[in-house]
Amino acid sequence: MSGDQVGRRADGLELRDMHEDEHEQWVALGRRGFLEARRATPAAVESRRRAMAGHRRRVAVDAGRVVATFRSYGVDLPVPGGVARAEAVSSVVVAATHRRRGLLSSLMATDLREARERGDALAVLIAAEAPIYGRFGFGAATEACRWTLDGRAARFRDDPVRAGRVSLELAEDADLVDLVVPLHDRLAARSPGATPRDPRWWRLALGLEDDGSGTEPHLQRPAVVARDDAGRVVGVLRYRAVEREEARRPATTAEVLDLLADSPDATTALWRHLADLDLVVGASAAFRSPHEPLPHLLVDERVARQHERSDFHWVRVLDVPAALTARRYATAGACVLEVHDDAGLAGGRWRLEVGDDGSAAVEATAAEPDVVLPVAVLGSVVLGQVPLAGHVAAGDVDERTPGAARRLGALLHDPSAAVLGRTWF
Repeated sequence: MSGDQVGRRADGLELRDMHEDEHEQWVALGRRGFLEARRATPAAVESRRRAMAGHRRRVAVDAGRVVATFRSYGVDLPVPGGVARAEAVSSVVVAATHRRRGLLSSLMATDLREARERGDALAVLIAAEAPIYGRFGFGAATEACRWTLDGRAARFRDDPVRAGRVSLELAEDADLVDLVVPLHDRLAARSPGATPRDPRWWRLALGLEDDGSGTEPHLQRPAVVARDDAGRVVGVLRYRAVEREEARRPATTAEVLDLLADSPDATTALWRHLADLDLVVGASAAFRSPHEPLPHLLVDERVARQHERSDFHWVRVLDVPAALTARRYATAGACVLEVHDDAGLAGGRWRLEVGDDGSAAVEATAAEPDVVLPVAVLGSVVLGQVPLAGHVAAGDVDERTPGAARRLGALLHDPSAAVLGRTWF
């Protein structure tokens, strides 16, 4: 199924590309599927149309009614030390009346096969429900959590603002566009799994463009810019106040929308700014890396707490050599790995050899494998954020050569994890 080709099933359902006059149905099904209470306004429908321009949009149709949606588009996905061409998957919705009919399976199989034929190395998504995507060969490849900071008890080990290494300035939304876009892009490029935020994303996030949702007018969000002693932008903080009182005493929390920092000094200065806000008792930041440096900035690490830790990006390997050669490695080494893929997209046996410069060569081989693993496990570990050791302990990996799984895990590991907020879709 490609282009406008129609796949009509025996039960009368059509699986095909979406027609433009079905876009309003698409939006309505998505809102219903994700349990949004409000109907989409015409402006919201049009905003969504612009957001999806150029994307591949597929539907299942029953008697003229859209009953399933599926969207994908190409992204340059950061991997450790490099970039891999990837298929981003989104807008996966099946109407409650048409579940358990294989609609998602058919749409997914077509999309992944065509992505492989286009030369994409990976497919990537954020899962609303975790049990769904493992059966399609995706593995949970990054984690995110919510960090909370008790501002009343927080004492920082350093004050880079007072020391003169960083300065902070208040900013307006309109001022941020030129400042935050290059900063985010610079950080995302070295954050495995991070997905891009295009200019329109920023205009919507900053309230400079109306998304037509009609849920609430844009509210001014406090923003702070950090500059180093040479005047370069090294950090941006955006947050909103969640107001509350306890026995007539302020108990407001600062909820972080973005905290982007390009140096330890900027990280310290921005977290410290949150802790020092008047009328605020603490801060909360969702979709952050579990390896956030915040606790290590404090005299008492217990003042910062981690909550809601869970999977974030899910990755599916489509081309093993392309996926493994796109990234860099921290150490030299070699391993023969056999990958099992029930879908027939990425299965095979390869020799991975990493040189002293961190680059890899991957070749098909008939040699006996050192490690045998499912494609979902390879997807889980290819970004270097999830340790292979956990999969070994769970029995997901068949180690044929003693010590090979540990060596492969050391090759794949990358410590530069960073989750830059929920950027999709």
